[in-house]
Amino acid sequence: MNRPKVHGRRRLLRWIFQRGNQRLTCRVDQQPGTGFTLSVVPHSAAALGIAETFTSAWSALQRHAKIASELRGAGWTLAAYTAD
Repeated sequence: MNRPKVHGRRRLLRWIFQRGNQRLTCRVDQQPGTGFTLSVVPHSAAALGIAETFTSAWSALQRHAKIASELRGAGWTLAAYTAD
């Protein structure tokens, strides 16, 4: 399966959450030579996004699961996803 590459990154997954008219993207990308990056970016204010770096995909995906659970607990729903 071909995975999308953006600036050398390989996207592992991307989930878009929605609460009311607010949306945010939570994604995990593989960064060549540096590990994995988890990012959470609100669509209305991309400059307020956060990013965390991990040495393993497993750690990044565990963190993604924790964030997703916290978002669902706060009333966010999954609006769209890609698992590449």
